[in-house]
Amino acid sequence: MFRIRNLLCNTDPLAAHCPGPLHSAWHRFSAATSAYTVKADKRCDKLTFLTWNATSRPEKPNGVFEASLARFGVQPVVLGTEIKQWRNIEKLALTARALEKVTTPYVLGGDSSDVVVFRDPRLFVQRFEKHFSADLVFNATGSRCWPEFPEYVSFESSLPIATVMQGRHWLNTGLWIGRTDFCRKYFAELANSPPVGGFEYSEQAVVKREWPKWYPRVQLDYFSQLFQWFNEDPQFMRLERPIQPRQQELVRLIRTLEDDITGAEVGVLDGWSAEVLLRTFPRLNLWLVDAWKPFVGNCGLDNKDATYFENAYEAAQFWTRFAASRRFTLRQSSPNAALRFADASLDFVFIDANHTYEHVRDDIFAWWPKLRAGGIMAGHDYGVYRDKTGEWGVARAVNEFAAATHREIAVGADGVWSARR
Repeated sequence: MFRIRNLLCNTDPLAAHCPGPLHSAWHRFSAATSAYTVKADKRCDKLTFLTWNATSRPEKPNGVFEASLARFGVQPVVLGTEIKQWRNIEKLALTARALEKVTTPYVLGGDSSDVVVFRDPRLFVQRFEKHFSADLVFNATGSRCWPEFPEYVSFESSLPIATVMQGRHWLNTGLWIGRTDFCRKYFAELANSPPVGGFEYSEQAVVKREWPKWYPRVQLDYFSQLFQWFNEDPQFMRLERPIQPRQQELVRLIRTLEDDITGAEVGVLDGWSAEVLLRTFPRLNLWLVDAWKPFVGNCGLDNKDATYFENAYEAAQFWTRFAASRRFTLRQSSPNAALRFADASLDFVFIDANHTYEHVRDDIFAWWPKLRAGGIMAGHDYGVYRDKTGEWGVARAVNEFAAATHREIAVGADGVWSARR
């Protein structure tokens, strides 16, 4: 499963919210989550999801929230599609009317264009009941949200938790969860309230103006128990992709080594395995070895163009940025890249590059001398997938290597093979 770890609060929120202009980090995260298939239905009979999807802006298209929920078999109530000239103030009346028909005890609202649910939706109710005594909880952000009036800033900064949250205490209305009975009364009253002068289009201005009246029944998710403000400082926000069987097997192998480890991954692509290894082993120094260029070879990537590989390179850098001081990148093809490493300088090498027989053979023999005594040579796809049918040459190359070096080959999950130096 995808996770975001909030290292400032030591929490793992369930949904991400990116208010304001979208940026490359958000696009990478939302694209990665949307590409990952959830295997089981995660609908919650206690919670109704609402969203507002009217005029879509080219730079911030709607439908992201809905798509993220669809992966879990959840369909939100979509409001505002009939409105041609959208203003955010419409959200109050639309929500109030929709709540009249909601029958679940809890309701969650998220903006269509900049909210992604990436964890089991059923956890929202569990977390809300466990961590909050309030009736309605909005997302908290680390940037001041308009309108920036003195009375709004003063109130939000005067609340007890604001003094300990390092400026991460500002209300944003783009993501919230609450008890349905309370929300009916709350949104009905706000829908009948006059707009804020100069901000007649803004529902957030009304919510901020009325907040002192409703506090403490209306509060913020200061500690990211539920929601993650996605513009968080990267040092406090760790993005994590799910661990795959091959990575679990590789982690198991590396755990048998000493604590201070230097390794190389040969064939990195989007950095998924590198991310898992750097996350799991905080004292690992890892070389990412890949040319990230089109190549000829029957391994499923031979028809990809230069743009595909450049995007993969950028993804690898993005997903491993949390360990930038321990991650080293060598954009060079193997086995030539192996010539840059001294013999007996690495604790492990993981080969997952071109799967044709000649390339696997050459990679293994080029990197084998670079291992220290007791080090691990490993690779992927031994005897599985297209290697099973003979289209690839992984097993053939590995078996020849084993015979030539008199080494025993162990094969684990997902065709991960390994040998000791």
